[in-house]
Amino acid sequence: MQLESARSPVTHEEREGVRERAGKLVGALWAPAVAAIARARRSRMFHPCGHAYTGACIALPGRYEQLGHQLAGNVLARFSGALWKREVVFPEVLGLALRFRGDRAPASERADPRDQDLLTATIRSPLTMLMSPLFTDASDFVAQAYWAVSPFEYAGERFELRLHPLDRARSGASRLDRLEAAVAAGHARWCLEARPTLHVRWHPVARIDILRSITIDHASLFFDPFRGVLRPVGLVHAIRHATYAASQRVRAALERRVTDF
Repeated sequence: MQLESARSPVTHEEREGVRERAGKLVGALWAPAVAAIARARRSRMFHPCGHAYTGACIALPGRYEQLGHQLAGNVLARFSGALWKREVVFPEVLGLALRFRGDRAPASERADPRDQDLLTATIRSPLTMLMSPLFTDASDFVAQAYWAVSPFEYAGERFELRLHPLDRARSGASRLDRLEAAVAAGHARWCLEARPTLHVRWHPVARIDILRSITIDHASLFFDPFRGVLRPVGLVHAIRHATYAASQRVRAALERRVTDF
């Protein structure tokens, strides 16, 4: 895969298309509502509660091996339901957020400028977003495929990303129990895959192994897909830019209020 020529740099703004500009407008309009909901819930609007783990990212050979090597190393993973603070099987969407940290400590909720965050959920595309809670088997984190929903750009190519499960949960009364059992048995593993937009075939990028649960300050954990080697593109990412910032400002203010108290 060829890198972009350094002789003719193109700014982010110059590369923005109609989808990105429309998404920024929608995000700006939605941001006040998102902030109000986050303030009322005293947490994120979506994925209000989660379970944190450390993991490892191992590059796989193939078309996107270069990207795999850039993501390889320690991983912070957060599993969560999207809609509810308690475990609800139906209707629900599950999420898996990853922070690729290279050789930096995997357990820190405080981001480093070199980190790459990737937000995925059991939503195949923006077109299926509203119906996804009805078709997600929210009883199991492990057997799920997770999609990044909107594409990324890297080395001059636009592509979609997904996490494809390599194992199935073996036992457990709840989805958290099954996740814990899978982690203990070494079965909580996903293949990060990429495919160029408008293509059918998926290509391996890296293997993600979830290794152990950790305790972190979830109130201080802010995922930001706009940092790192991947450039988010498309409608959904453009909407996220304003809405995530609004939610994070509210949560940061709430955290300062609690600390000051």
